[in-house]
Amino acid sequence: MDLLEVFRDSDDLVEYPAGSEIITEGLEGGHMYVVMSGDVSISLRGRVIARAKTGDIVGEMALINAEIRSATVTAETDCVLAVIDRASFESMLKHVPEFNFHVMNVLADRLKLAYEMIDD
Repeated sequence: MDLLEVFRDSDDLVEYPAGSEIITEGLEGGHMYVVMSGDVSISLRGRVIARAKTGDIVGEMALINAEIRSATVTAETDCVLAVIDRASFESMLKHVPEFNFHVMNVLADRLKLAYEMIDD
């Protein structure tokens, strides 16, 4: 799914300089992001478990099962992110079946990485 195309005209774009903490593990969150440009790292308990690049999503778990952030997301480079609030997220889930599969694949990949971290 080409989320860059879907959100390229979004009015909700936010810029983060390299090194900025975008999402903080353990805090409340009511939105997710599409990385429109740049690279971010995703860390759990201080350990980087994944990286997201242009076109990827981050922060989706807080919209699915809880409002508490399960990981920290940090800008590795200067980034531009599109903000997706809960209403937009739910609308996409209802009206864009491809988005459902995209989100499920992202979740499955990240859970696999988290389980691997536990085994280490």
